[in-house]
Amino acid sequence: KREFDGVVIANEGFTRETAEAAIARGDASAVAFGRLIIANPDLVERFRTHAPLNEARTESFYTHEAAGYTDYPSL
Repeated sequence: KREFDGVVIANEGFTRETAEAAIARGDASAVAFGRLIIANPDLVERFRTHAPLNEARTESFYTHEAAGYTDYPSL
């Protein structure tokens, strides 16, 4: 980000804490969460309240079924 004069969106493997640290250091403008948002449709609220996260069931990702997208428990 320091070498590029634009918005940088980081992703892959971030936790709430590491995402906040990357933004605070200036390494990224924002952080995207793919797997975490699929498994936690209420991810923003979970991050805000420090609630535990659902484990992602990657075997059900990118299928034609609703399972794995609509059946994760919310807070």
